[in-house]
Amino acid sequence: MSRPRTRVVAGVAAWLAAVGAALVVGLSAVGAIGSGLLGPGQEPLTPAEVDARLASAEPAESAAKAPVTAPPADPDPPPAAAPQVIATAGGTVLARCTGDRPEVVSATPAQGFRVQTEDDDGGPRVRFRAGGTRIEIRLSCADGRPVADVGTDG
Repeated sequence: MSRPRTRVVAGVAAWLAAVGAALVVGLSAVGAIGSGLLGPGQEPLTPAEVDARLASAEPAESAAKAPVTAPPADPDPPPAAAPQVIATAGGTVLARCTGDRPEVVSATPAQGFRVQTEDDDGGPRVRFRAGGTRIEIRLSCADGRPVADVGTDG
């Protein structure tokens, strides 16, 4: 065998050994990650195991067992209704009514807008501004729900 051919064979053998070593290291790393680096991980439950755990769980206390209390002698103001979303081009207002009084829960401006919230005798007012555009929302209540009067300038 000639020297150049011996070098080629030796080079191919070295390359194959390096590829084999890289393959072993890679598979070992994937195996370690798959089984957890710090030991065995928690295995997912089978459907039968889920059913068994749900069947053995204690049921929540029923409302019938809850103590019954008398209403207070001096009733508090009516509870606030669920908030309503009022969406405009300038942003979004989350408002609710407590009795007949409107209330701003939150006001979030749209991108590029600023927000200003005021509360005066006429009820809450929210302004969204961007450049020459101004969007004003005045809130009132009707049938326990917030009503928005939206005005736009610009």
